[in-house]
Amino acid sequence: MISRATLTDFFSKSKVIFATFAAIITFSITLYNQFKGSRATEISGIVADEKNSAKPVDAVVRISSPIQAQTETDSRGRFKFRLENLPSDTFLLIVQNKRTNTITKQNEFVNASRGRTDIVVLFDAEMRDGGIYNSYDTVHQRRRQTSLKKIVEGLFR
Repeated sequence: MISRATLTDFFSKSKVIFATFAAIITFSITLYNQFKGSRATEISGIVADEKNSAKPVDAVVRISSPIQAQTETDSRGRFKFRLENLPSDTFLLIVQNKRTNTITKQNEFVNASRGRTDIVVLFDAEMRDGGIYNSYDTVHQRRRQTSLKKIVEGLFR
């Protein structure tokens, strides 16, 4: 049988304070998780006709892997995606020129924390109307792997 003294000892002052403190922390964490905002990642760039003239292209831009999204370019050839809770990954962009019906596919790496706002998709003059072409990742195109020889030379200069 439980006596009054046993109950009083169990609910001593230190245990009540600890239980109250634990309940407040648990409630605070639950409240924070309920109302915290999710981060939106921006993926944007431009679609141009040729490298020299850089005429804007009226196009449909799709992300098809690993997520699905679609948008159209504005009057200056720009496109923008704002995606919630996006992981860092390489995305496949499929861009279709509305005038010529030419499609180009391009892989782009997007960092979830910084997004990506410098994507350039070019439609070359040599592309046939209605054709499907593969482009290269614009980031990896500019960055070349440094050779071991260059690294060693850099250490001893």
